[in-house]
Amino acid sequence: MMPPAAVAAIRAGVEVAHGNGLRSAEDVAELIADELTAVGWTITLAEPENDRSTTA
Repeated sequence: MMPPAAVAAIRAGVEVAHGNGLRSAEDVAELIADELTAVGWTITLAEPENDRSTTA
């Protein structure tokens, strides 16, 4: 789980992005990632865990 402070930072970033007129998820995510890495955060892409069998 993400710490509450991290969740709050991301929510604030979404509000700022929307205030700047960004609406697409990709644009919002890019702005938030840029802002967070500028202040020293490290962001990594983690593949979602899938415990279900993929057999058909």
